[in-house]
Amino acid sequence: MKTKVVAFRVTEEQYVALQFAAQQRLMKLAEFVDDALYPVKLQAFEAMKKEQKRLEAKAKRDAKKAAGNGVQ
Repeated sequence: MKTKVVAFRVTEEQYVALQFAAQQRLMKLAEFVDDALYPVKLQAFEAMKKEQKRLEAKAKRDAKKAAGNGVQ
């Protein structure tokens, strides 16, 4: 899967604080931010899967209903 870039702005003070926190954990800044966002990414992925499943079930119900209406 091809990766995508997500960018956002922070103040210089926030950047320095993030850099400091990453250095304390002996990580690169990008790794630190990625790790910090992991719970959010996981929750978003689970919500997306749940919505896809719901839409698939709705499509099945609609198809079944349409087939039933055509038989009458």
